[in-house]
Amino acid sequence: ERQAVDCAGILQEGGRRGPIMAPGRMKRFVLPQIRESVASGTYEACTFDYEAPLPDGRTGRKAWTDIFRKAIPEFEKRARLQLVEDAASDEEEITAGSRARSFAENFGRALDKLEADPNRVIPGFEAAFARDKGGRGLSCKVLCAVRETCLLMLGLRDAFKHVKRKENCGSLAILGPILAEVDALPGTPRDRMELALRNCFAGNLFDLGAHFSSERYQEGGESREDDPLRHFRADRENLPPRPWMLDCLEEAAEALSEAGRFRKAIVFADNAGADLILGIFPFVRELLKAGTTVVLAANEKPAINDITAEELAALFSRFSAAGAPAVTDPLLCSACAEGRLRVVSSGSDLPIIDLSMVSSGVVDEAEGADLIILQGMGRAIESNLNAKFSSAVLKMGVMKHPEVALCLGGKLGEP
Repeated sequence: ERQAVDCAGILQEGGRRGPIMAPGRMKRFVLPQIRESVASGTYEACTFDYEAPLPDGRTGRKAWTDIFRKAIPEFEKRARLQLVEDAASDEEEITAGSRARSFAENFGRALDKLEADPNRVIPGFEAAFARDKGGRGLSCKVLCAVRETCLLMLGLRDAFKHVKRKENCGSLAILGPILAEVDALPGTPRDRMELALRNCFAGNLFDLGAHFSSERYQEGGESREDDPLRHFRADRENLPPRPWMLDCLEEAAEALSEAGRFRKAIVFADNAGADLILGIFPFVRELLKAGTTVVLAANEKPAINDITAEELAALFSRFSAAGAPAVTDPLLCSACAEGRLRVVSSGSDLPIIDLSMVSSGVVDEAEGADLIILQGMGRAIESNLNAKFSSAVLKMGVMKHPEVALCLGGKLGEP
């Protein structure tokens, strides 16, 4: 029987600029593979204690809020561009800049209040604070939810929609050569799986929610757009030398490529663009070759440049609108048509995930799964790094915050 928990919902009513309200509660469920941990009270979604001092002596609360402060200019920029694109009148287009600045100011003030007293609920942000019922100080869940609420106050449900669309199109254009590269690799299925895993790490560098990654994205500029294949290969070749801090690459490649080893995998996807299309898709393709049924779980609602379940499903020609960019690889498309590759909403609307509060759809799919895969810093490192599962689990991502690398004893940009 499912274990159900309540999750405060953030709903927008009254049109694009309606008030932010939490009129009801949405049912969320516990992922079957962590039920024992939840029942024993040992499951903690967030990895880091934001109240504890960092290893270099900095105050934890200030160090973690500073991560969110550094990202404000990128969010303001994306909000302005999306408001211009969504404008229904000349006036809305003209005021896009000032409205985006209001997000930056509102979120900055919220961070000030959170840093001063994280347990004091800020009026208008009640639903965001309800994400963390422990009341033990600052948390990543609350910080992410407060930021999303500030965007919703502008009427922005998806501030990164334009960049996700652009990056998906660019990545789909070079998916063929990346798949051909994996297929043509001499050696065993294990060797091809290792290359696919390296692609996942290279793709995970595309993350506009992290200052380190957004700077890299901006520095690439026009050259990245002109030759995305060369840039992606360069990102893969320039991954830090092994061994990495937590490194099980050989063991993972061996197990994942073994025919018949895993019946069904739930893959919690992360970012749109290269992360999903050039990283996860080739990796999933290798899982399918090994006979594993794959369910891709993506966000229910937008958060930063994370892919949503609706956007993910639309990438397959079976679901996409006429003329829209789509996956055309025969193996992926046939697996989709046959039901061996499916998409489900995780129920999440944040860039991290609390696996004790997921959708009924992902719970139904996970009941028969013997492998859970968490992709990306938000889902595999900033949350769930210490979580214990009753099935096999693979957690993979790149450390893109200096504070994350510091706390784990690793290096910035290291898988």
